[in-house]
Amino acid sequence: MKQFAIRGTSQAPSVLELINEIENGYFVRIVHSHEDWEDVREEFMTKELFDTCVRTGYIAELSA
Repeated sequence: MKQFAIRGTSQAPSVLELINEIENGYFVRIVHSHEDWEDVREEFMTKELFDTCVRTGYIAELSA
């Protein structure tokens, strides 16, 4: 499963994980890590939005 760092303004690291790819997009898991807890959401992201986020540097693939 590929993981991407999400650029943000808070000190808490955030990660986007690709769960599944379908024809028009991706099912992703977004994890916002805080000092004492994690906020985890699963959502659908279109390929166009995903590609825009990568191209603009909002998300960057983490090395394995």
